Amino acid sequence: MVEILQQRETYSVNTFGERRQEMKRLAFSVAGVAFLVVMLIMGMPSLSKAVEPVVIGSIGPLTGTNAIQGQDMKRGEQLALDEINAAGGIYGRPLKILWEDTESSAKGGMAAVHKLVEINKVHLILGAYSSGVSLPTGQWTNSKKVIQIAEASTSPKLRDIGPYFFNVIGLDEVMGTKLAQFALESGAQTFASITVNNPFGIGIEIWTKKTVERAGKKWVEAVRYDEKKSDYRAELQRVFAKNPDVVFFTAYGTESKLILKQAYEMGLKPRLGWYADYMTMWSNEVIPETAEGIKGLVIGPSGGIRYKEYHANYKKRFGKNAKQTAFGAYAYDATWLAALALNMAGATNTDAIAQALYAVSKIYKGVTGDKTFDKDGMQVTDYYQRMVYKNGKLVPYK
Repeated sequence: MVEILQQRETYSVNTFGERRQEMKRLAFSVAGVAFLVVMLIMGMPSLSKAVEPVVIGSIGPLTGTNAIQGQDMKRGEQLALDEINAAGGIYGRPLKILWEDTESSAKGGMAAVHKLVEINKVHLILGAYSSGVSLPTGQWTNSKKVIQIAEASTSPKLRDIGPYFFNVIGLDEVMGTKLAQFALESGAQTFASITVNNPFGIGIEIWTKKTVERAGKKWVEAVRYDEKKSDYRAELQRVFAKNPDVVFFTAYGTESKLILKQAYEMGLKPRLGWYADYMTMWSNEVIPETAEGIKGLVIGPSGGIRYKEYHANYKKRFGKNAKQTAFGAYAYDATWLAALALNMAGATNTDAIAQALYAVSKIYKGVTGDKTFDKDGMQVTDYYQRMVYKNGKLVPYK
């Protein structure tokens, strides 16, 4: 089952074959973009003879707790980069991405953006993963009038950062609401949660709790855990002290493995089950028997030409054993949006790039669906699939 927030008119699907042919002529093959074609081909000076690449940055968790997600996002960006350069690059100049590791921490993220802006002098940065990283980095890059396009960050607080900050994924207010609605269908009367203690986890907690209480049900406990601990037994005992029917579960990679392992060893399981948001944050890392039967939501569409094309090209480029999450496709779309905006606006004028991002978001049909930005640079639409973890993998919930 796929749920779509704020369904709106979408535009024609544009395959890579079409993009390649048109980008070679500095255009993009989508119905209704004649104005963009004219601007790119006629109205802007040609830079095709320049040999220097157009350089942008990317920040992501290449090591640490969220390394699997970060490596997947880097591969999504690399796949888009290959396509963009094969199709002509930025005004005939190759696009280059400088990847910096956040080490799965806000401190690492801040070091990364300082390097990219102050030393590498980039005007646009892709990333990051986790609102706890994107909020401080986005506030700083926005103060420097540098464009940042978050790819896997969902706190509603992102909406307030400013005019140079954009986001290609739906926010927690939607995920939390949809997840709680799913859990309410179980008939549960009492609910609890265990969430990471950062803006992302707190956002999910707030919106699941609001939805549960609006339905007239009882919220009995909310536990927020700190990252990178070696033991979560005390937190688990608090969650289960009042015997909730359902427990909402929000955890990153390696911590999710430990939390679920310890809950399994302690014999702790909600009567009507665990419900988890963004399940691909942990589905590649947990011990299968500890996560068996967890229900929840995966963000992103489950089909369509672009989706199938992306996954086929991903496997061809990186091999069938490369671990995929939902977030690589969002990173891919962010990279294409950046390239289209740079083509439309030029490589250094960030006010023009920001305006171009609004324009191209309305005509670009992404792997992850409609990518239209609202007035705050956040997504108008996103897609949520109901899934269940069975026999070591996620499968559609029926």
